[in-house]
Amino acid sequence: MNCSAKGVATLTETPDSLWKVALGQEPPDTVIRNARVFDAVGGSFVAERSLWIKDGRIARLASDAETPAPGGVQIDAGGLTLVPGLIDGHTHVVRLFVPEFVRALLPTGVTGAVIETMEYGATEGISGVRLFIDALRDQPLRLYYTAPALCALTEDDESAPLTSDELGELLADPMCLGLGEVYWSNALLPNDQGRRVREMMAQTLAAGKVVEGHTAGAKGARLDAYVSLGVSSCHEPVSVEEALEVYSRGLFVMLRHGSIRRDLETLRPLFDLPLDFRRFALVTDSVDPLEMDSWGYLDQVVREALALGIPPHVVYRMASTNVAEHFRLESSVGHLAPGRWADLAAIPSPAEFEPAFVMVGGKTVAEGARVHVAARPVVVPKSLLTTVRVDGARALESAGPPPALPTTGRVRVIEYVTNLVTRETVLEASDATEEDLVPVLAIRRSEGGRSFWGLLKGLGLSEGAYATTVTWDSADLLVVGRDQRAALTALERVVELGGGGVYALGDDVVAEAASPVCGIASLEPAERVRADLTALVAALHGAGVAWDDPLLAVDTLTTPAIPHLRITHRGYVRLRDRALLPLEAEEG
Repeated sequence: MNCSAKGVATLTETPDSLWKVALGQEPPDTVIRNARVFDAVGGSFVAERSLWIKDGRIARLASDAETPAPGGVQIDAGGLTLVPGLIDGHTHVVRLFVPEFVRALLPTGVTGAVIETMEYGATEGISGVRLFIDALRDQPLRLYYTAPALCALTEDDESAPLTSDELGELLADPMCLGLGEVYWSNALLPNDQGRRVREMMAQTLAAGKVVEGHTAGAKGARLDAYVSLGVSSCHEPVSVEEALEVYSRGLFVMLRHGSIRRDLETLRPLFDLPLDFRRFALVTDSVDPLEMDSWGYLDQVVREALALGIPPHVVYRMASTNVAEHFRLESSVGHLAPGRWADLAAIPSPAEFEPAFVMVGGKTVAEGARVHVAARPVVVPKSLLTTVRVDGARALESAGPPPALPTTGRVRVIEYVTNLVTRETVLEASDATEEDLVPVLAIRRSEGGRSFWGLLKGLGLSEGAYATTVTWDSADLLVVGRDQRAALTALERVVELGGGGVYALGDDVVAEAASPVCGIASLEPAERVRADLTALVAALHGAGVAWDDPLLAVDTLTTPAIPHLRITHRGYVRLRDRALLPLEAEEG
């Protein structure tokens, strides 16, 4: 099955045989009878219906009393409800590589996803993005992507931004639906860094594609200025008030419920308001491999939405139809209607999302937990398995010893507010204690391994050291810990692995999770990745890190997406004014 080329075809490109099947002049390939079918336009569930499928598409939605031309496979749905296959409108694929991500999703009822590519471009630029796009093609799910804006903390940290020609290459690809999430704070920067992003936004809009938004922290005039640049959506609202603020400005509101945040219960009061829920979607914003087996994916989001009493017709529109319409794919997917791909999930009833079987392009890809197709394997060139080009011993020697607690003066630290949000805290020497503070070293993954030591308050790591390359929006790797021997052990091992996360005690590696693909994804099966991540999280919890997701607490220290104080290999960066700050704080 070629979902990459076929999956984005429009009604004008449908096979000539469809209309003949609809008129009974040719036999369908497959007929699904005795089904209740969701009408995504009217919002109703219509019983005793049949789908006539030809060449992967729906030729006719008929009553069971009608008879197509003889031939083809007959499937008795036994009264099951057919809904459009779920489409995740905003997600990331990290730690798992694409084939394992696909394998995990096949039985869930998710038949499509719109995936960010920023992780693969942050260090390797267009070559990393091309690798990821190649991995998405010809998979047994309908996978789309957005081009990466590659927004970093400072212009010097944007090591491999796309050129206009490279962006044009991506925008010309039918699988590319637009420009991926653009951080508002980067888009509004008054310098060359902001100008580059605004030019990418304008080029995307001129190509007739959408610009995806990221409004977290933008209010009032700043929000209006950002929306005026042409962004179409936002997945960041974490309260009813924030959701209404972006909704009222015409943005498509993506309600996030995944491993980064689970906001559905908080946002449930929205559904008691007289809003146009065709302007809303359910998205994951990624699910950690640790949770994909135990918790689920977008299928679990749908189940939780139904359990919260959100009407089924609203839920299925938000998890499929609305996403298709937002990305201008409604003539291909998101509706069980003539001309569209036969991408669907057969479930017991509108209120029970437990797929009995899943179809993509009219082919059954899974029945219950049993998967009938295999993900296409992907060969990764050696150059993209060796992107962590740091001499660990030399990098640590060059960085010098971790900062000692001052006896006089003041020191600037990154203090955790939540496991994601931080703030800039300045401590007097008399207030700084070793128990509170943990050194963090940011090292450039190439270019000689330039580095900067900072301090973390509130992480809780009491022994050993943790090294990670799975950092957000950055070509830096981080090493956290007081123990220099452990720091060297973890750093050298993560380089040897080609990337990932390593926790060490002294000279011993305690736990590791390899991610050699561009330093962010594994080539191992999902089961092995889960086992390694479980051990790594347990080791960090055992070493005193109290946050539920200790990996995320460290990996996000390099991104401009989350306030307020971040770190690069050149220093701290304060997001409010993008000031580059040293460890020492001035008096007064």
